[in-house]
Amino acid sequence: MNIVVLIKQVPAVSDIQIDSQNHNLVRVGAPTMLNPVDKNAIEAAIAIKEAQGGTVTLVSMGTAMASEALREGVSMGADGGVLLSDERMAGSDTLATGKILALAIKKLAPVDLVLTGKQSADGDTGQIPPAIAEHLGFSLITYAESLTAEDGVIRASRKNHGGMETVETKLPAVCSVMETMNVPRSPSIRNKMKAKKAVFDVWRLEDIGLDPSESGSAGSATDVTEVFAPEKHAVGIMIDGNTTEEAVQKLMADMAAKKLI
Repeated sequence: MNIVVLIKQVPAVSDIQIDSQNHNLVRVGAPTMLNPVDKNAIEAAIAIKEAQGGTVTLVSMGTAMASEALREGVSMGADGGVLLSDERMAGSDTLATGKILALAIKKLAPVDLVLTGKQSADGDTGQIPPAIAEHLGFSLITYAESLTAEDGVIRASRKNHGGMETVETKLPAVCSVMETMNVPRSPSIRNKMKAKKAVFDVWRLEDIGLDPSESGSAGSATDVTEVFAPEKHAVGIMIDGNTTEEAVQKLMADMAAKKLI
Protein backbone atom coordinates (compact mmCIF):
# COMPACT_ATOMS: atom_id res chain seq x y z
CA MET A 1 0.00 0.00 0.00
CA ASN A 2 1.35 3.41 -0.98
CA ILE A 3 0.60 5.95 1.74
CA VAL A 4 1.20 9.71 1.65
CA VAL A 5 1.27 11.64 4.91
CA LEU A 6 0.85 15.40 4.76
CA ILE A 7 2.86 17.17 7.44
CA LYS A 8 3.48 20.79 8.32
CA GLN A 9 6.11 22.78 10.16
CA VAL A 10 4.43 25.21 12.57
CA PRO A 11 5.61 27.89 15.02
CA ALA A 12 6.84 26.39 18.29
CA VAL A 13 5.76 29.37 20.37
CA SER A 14 2.38 30.65 21.51
CA ASP A 15 3.35 34.33 21.20
CA ILE A 16 3.62 34.48 17.42
CA GLN A 17 4.10 37.65 15.41
CA ILE A 18 1.84 38.90 12.61
CA ASP A 19 3.08 40.79 9.56
CA SER A 20 1.32 44.17 9.64
CA GLN A 21 1.31 44.42 5.85
CA ASN A 22 -0.10 41.06 4.70
CA HIS A 23 -1.45 39.79 8.07
CA ASN A 24 0.34 36.46 7.67
CA LEU A 25 2.35 34.70 10.37
CA VAL A 26 5.97 35.82 10.62
CA ARG A 27 7.80 32.51 10.20
CA VAL A 28 11.33 33.70 9.46
CA GLY A 29 13.45 33.52 12.58
CA ALA A 30 10.71 31.95 14.72
CA PRO A 31 11.36 28.56 16.38
CA THR A 32 9.45 25.78 14.66
CA MET A 33 8.33 22.20 15.20
CA LEU A 34 6.48 19.41 13.44
CA ASN A 35 2.74 19.94 13.86
CA PRO A 36 2.03 17.67 16.89
CA VAL A 37 -0.97 15.73 15.54
CA ASP A 38 0.93 15.03 12.30
CA LYS A 39 3.06 12.63 14.34
CA ASN A 40 -0.09 10.60 14.99
CA ALA A 41 -0.75 10.48 11.24
CA ILE A 42 2.82 9.28 10.62
CA GLU A 43 2.45 6.62 13.31
CA ALA A 44 -0.83 5.41 11.78
CA ALA A 45 0.80 5.19 8.35
CA ILE A 46 3.79 3.23 9.63
CA ALA A 47 1.52 0.82 11.51
CA ILE A 48 -0.46 0.11 8.32
CA LYS A 49 2.78 -0.33 6.36
CA GLU A 50 4.07 -2.81 8.94
CA ALA A 51 0.83 -4.81 8.66
CA GLN A 52 0.20 -4.54 4.93
CA GLY A 53 3.55 -3.63 3.37
CA GLY A 54 4.11 -0.68 1.06
CA THR A 55 5.68 2.75 1.41
CA VAL A 56 5.15 5.88 3.48
CA THR A 57 5.99 9.16 1.74
CA LEU A 58 5.84 12.49 3.54
CA VAL A 59 4.79 15.70 1.77
CA SER A 60 5.30 19.14 3.27
CA MET A 61 4.75 22.62 1.88
CA GLY A 62 6.93 25.45 3.19
CA THR A 63 10.35 27.01 3.19
CA ALA A 64 13.63 25.08 3.14
CA MET A 65 13.35 24.89 6.95
CA ALA A 66 10.43 22.47 6.54
CA SER A 67 12.94 19.79 5.56
CA GLU A 68 13.58 19.40 9.29
CA ALA A 69 9.97 18.29 9.75
CA LEU A 70 10.51 15.75 6.97
CA ARG A 71 13.64 14.48 8.71
CA GLU A 72 11.72 14.01 11.94
CA GLY A 73 9.12 11.95 10.09
CA VAL A 74 11.80 9.81 8.45
CA SER A 75 13.39 9.27 11.86
CA MET A 76 10.06 7.77 12.98
CA GLY A 77 10.10 5.30 10.10
CA ALA A 78 8.77 7.00 6.95
CA ASP A 79 10.54 6.00 3.73
CA GLY A 80 11.14 9.48 2.31
CA GLY A 81 9.60 12.83 1.57
CA VAL A 82 8.97 15.66 -0.84
CA LEU A 83 9.20 19.36 -0.05
CA LEU A 84 6.95 21.79 -1.92
CA SER A 85 8.89 25.04 -1.74
CA ASP A 86 8.39 28.03 -4.00
CA GLU A 87 8.21 31.70 -3.07
CA ARG A 88 5.11 31.94 -5.28
CA MET A 89 3.29 29.61 -2.86
CA ALA A 90 3.67 32.08 0.02
CA GLY A 91 0.37 33.49 1.26
CA SER A 92 -1.73 30.60 -0.10
CA ASP A 93 -5.03 30.13 1.69
CA THR A 94 -6.63 26.72 2.15
CA LEU A 95 -8.12 26.80 -1.37
CA ALA A 96 -4.74 27.33 -3.05
CA THR A 97 -2.93 25.04 -0.60
CA GLY A 98 -5.41 22.25 -1.32
CA LYS A 99 -4.71 22.53 -5.06
CA ILE A 100 -0.96 22.50 -4.55
CA LEU A 101 -0.97 19.47 -2.27
CA ALA A 102 -3.44 17.55 -4.45
CA LEU A 103 -1.26 18.03 -7.53
CA ALA A 104 1.78 16.84 -5.60
CA ILE A 105 -0.10 13.70 -4.56
CA LYS A 106 -1.10 13.10 -8.18
CA LYS A 107 2.55 13.32 -9.17
CA LEU A 108 3.32 10.58 -6.62
CA ALA A 109 0.65 8.26 -8.08
CA PRO A 110 -0.38 5.58 -7.52
CA VAL A 111 -1.43 6.58 -4.00
CA ASP A 112 -3.83 4.41 -2.01
CA LEU A 113 -4.21 6.42 1.18
CA VAL A 114 -3.54 10.01 2.25
CA LEU A 115 -3.26 10.62 5.99
CA THR A 116 -3.21 13.99 7.76
CA GLY A 117 -3.52 15.37 11.26
CA LYS A 118 -6.97 16.73 12.12
CA GLN A 119 -5.69 20.30 11.66
CA SER A 120 -2.56 22.40 11.96
CA ALA A 121 -1.66 24.20 15.16
CA ASP A 122 -1.25 27.53 13.36
CA GLY A 123 -4.08 27.73 10.81
CA ASP A 124 -6.44 25.52 12.86
CA THR A 125 -8.99 25.24 10.03
CA GLY A 126 -9.21 21.49 9.33
CA GLN A 127 -10.10 22.36 5.72
CA ILE A 128 -7.17 20.74 3.90
CA PRO A 129 -8.25 17.04 4.13
CA PRO A 130 -11.68 17.61 2.52
CA ALA A 131 -10.16 19.96 -0.06
CA ILE A 132 -7.66 17.33 -1.14
CA ALA A 133 -10.27 14.59 -1.24
CA GLU A 134 -12.42 16.79 -3.49
CA HIS A 135 -9.55 17.57 -5.88
CA LEU A 136 -8.45 13.94 -6.10
CA GLY A 137 -11.90 12.37 -6.18
CA PHE A 138 -10.98 10.25 -3.12
CA SER A 139 -13.29 9.14 -0.33
CA LEU A 140 -12.95 11.10 2.93
CA ILE A 141 -12.96 10.14 6.61
CA THR A 142 -12.28 12.85 9.18
CA TYR A 143 -11.29 12.92 12.86
CA ALA A 144 -10.52 9.21 13.07
CA GLU A 145 -9.69 7.82 16.51
CA SER A 146 -8.77 4.36 15.20
CA LEU A 147 -7.91 3.12 11.73
CA THR A 148 -7.39 -0.24 10.03
CA ALA A 149 -6.82 -1.12 6.38
CA GLU A 150 -7.49 -4.47 4.74
CA ASP A 151 -8.52 -5.78 1.31
CA GLY A 152 -8.76 -2.32 -0.25
CA VAL A 153 -10.99 -0.95 2.51
CA ILE A 154 -10.22 1.31 5.47
CA ARG A 155 -12.31 1.28 8.64
CA ALA A 156 -12.25 4.02 11.23
CA SER A 157 -13.94 4.91 14.49
CA ARG A 158 -14.77 8.54 15.11
CA LYS A 159 -16.69 10.63 17.62
CA ASN A 160 -20.01 11.99 16.44
CA HIS A 161 -22.35 14.13 18.56
CA GLY A 162 -21.20 12.63 21.83
CA GLY A 163 -21.14 9.03 20.61
CA MET A 164 -18.86 6.83 18.52
CA GLU A 165 -19.46 5.64 14.98
CA THR A 166 -17.59 3.15 12.83
CA VAL A 167 -17.28 4.01 9.14
CA GLU A 168 -15.57 2.34 6.20
CA THR A 169 -14.79 3.21 2.62
CA LYS A 170 -12.95 1.78 -0.33
CA LEU A 171 -9.49 3.02 -1.22
CA PRO A 172 -8.19 5.40 -2.43
CA ALA A 173 -9.12 7.67 0.44
CA VAL A 174 -8.10 10.64 2.55
CA CYS A 175 -8.27 10.33 6.34
CA SER A 176 -7.53 12.90 9.05
CA VAL A 177 -6.62 11.55 12.48
CA MET A 178 -6.96 12.66 16.09
CA GLU A 179 -4.16 12.97 18.63
CA THR A 180 -5.97 10.30 20.68
CA MET A 181 -5.53 7.67 17.95
CA ASN A 182 -2.13 6.39 19.06
CA VAL A 183 1.15 7.17 20.77
CA PRO A 184 3.80 8.17 18.20
CA ARG A 185 6.91 6.02 18.45
CA SER A 186 10.31 7.31 19.44
CA PRO A 187 12.89 7.34 16.61
CA SER A 188 15.37 4.48 16.56
CA ILE A 189 19.11 5.14 16.24
CA ARG A 190 19.06 3.53 12.79
CA ASN A 191 16.25 5.74 11.56
CA LYS A 192 17.88 8.83 13.05
CA MET A 193 20.97 8.11 10.97
CA LYS A 194 18.79 7.52 7.91
CA ALA A 195 16.99 10.84 8.47
CA LYS A 196 20.25 12.72 8.88
CA LYS A 197 21.45 11.53 5.48
CA ALA A 198 18.08 11.84 3.71
CA VAL A 199 17.86 13.95 0.57
CA PHE A 200 14.42 15.26 -0.33
CA ASP A 201 13.10 16.25 -3.74
CA VAL A 202 12.10 19.93 -3.85
CA TRP A 203 9.21 20.71 -6.17
CA ARG A 204 8.24 24.11 -7.48
CA LEU A 205 5.02 25.10 -9.26
CA GLU A 206 6.35 23.95 -12.64
CA ASP A 207 7.06 20.50 -11.22
CA ILE A 208 3.42 19.94 -10.27
CA GLY A 209 1.95 21.73 -13.28
CA LEU A 210 0.22 24.59 -11.47
CA ASP A 211 -0.08 28.06 -12.96
CA PRO A 212 1.29 30.80 -10.65
CA SER A 213 -2.08 32.56 -10.84
CA GLU A 214 -3.59 29.67 -8.85
CA SER A 215 -1.04 29.87 -6.06
CA GLY A 216 -0.15 32.32 -3.30
CA SER A 217 -2.25 35.42 -2.77
CA ALA A 218 -3.23 35.46 -6.45
CA GLY A 219 -4.81 32.03 -6.22
CA SER A 220 -6.46 32.53 -2.85
CA ALA A 221 -10.20 33.09 -2.50
CA THR A 222 -9.88 34.72 0.92
CA ASP A 223 -8.09 37.84 2.06
CA VAL A 224 -7.15 38.51 5.68
CA THR A 225 -8.04 42.14 6.39
CA GLU A 226 -7.44 42.22 10.12
CA VAL A 227 -5.80 40.09 12.81
CA PHE A 228 -6.26 40.76 16.50
CA ALA A 229 -5.85 39.01 19.85
CA PRO A 230 -9.05 37.95 21.62
CA GLU A 231 -10.23 40.21 24.43
CA LYS A 232 -8.93 39.20 27.82
CA HIS A 233 -11.51 38.62 30.53
CA ALA A 234 -11.09 39.06 34.25
CA VAL A 235 -10.00 35.99 36.17
CA GLY A 236 -12.72 34.56 38.38
CA ILE A 237 -12.35 33.90 42.09
CA MET A 238 -13.01 30.80 44.13
CA ILE A 239 -15.22 31.04 47.20
CA ASP A 240 -14.40 28.49 49.90
CA GLY A 241 -16.45 27.55 52.93
CA ASN A 242 -16.87 24.69 55.37
CA THR A 243 -20.58 24.69 54.60
CA THR A 244 -22.78 25.92 51.78
CA GLU A 245 -24.15 28.63 54.03
CA GLU A 246 -20.67 29.87 54.91
CA ALA A 247 -19.66 29.97 51.23
CA VAL A 248 -22.83 31.92 50.38
CA GLN A 249 -22.13 34.45 53.13
CA LYS A 250 -18.59 34.97 51.84
CA LEU A 251 -19.88 35.40 48.29
CA MET A 252 -22.48 37.95 49.41
CA ALA A 253 -19.83 39.87 51.37
CA ASP A 254 -17.51 39.94 48.37
CA MET A 255 -20.25 41.18 46.04
CA ALA A 256 -21.31 43.84 48.56
CA ALA A 257 -17.72 45.06 48.87
CA LYS A 258 -17.60 45.44 45.09
CA LYS A 259 -20.98 47.26 45.18
CA LEU A 260 -22.55 44.62 42.99
CA ILE A 261 -25.46 44.24 45.39
